[in-house]
Amino acid sequence: MAKIKAISHEDVMKTLLDTPEAIAAFEEAKDEFALLEQLTAWRTQAGLTKADVAERMGVKPPAINRIENNVTKASWQTLKRYAAACGVELGITVRV
Repeated sequence: MAKIKAISHEDVMKTLLDTPEAIAAFEEAKDEFALLEQLTAWRTQAGLTKADVAERMGVKPPAINRIENNVTKASWQTLKRYAAACGVELGITVRV
């Protein structure tokens, strides 16, 4: 049986993030994932199901699945409506 060598997360990151393009793609995906986590956290903290959010937004439940599965395709207005359905006010903060 072959031995399996564990690789640390740090070593994987060093190996994979070895170009400016790879680093930029990772940072972009990291932000997208953080937004997705935030959406689901709002819904969960409000004690709502996807169907509940859909009803509050006036859409069908598959629309919520599309938002949560591909948040980058959601418009700003859709994200604001989703947040409002969860009892959250969404805004933008600019850092310079």
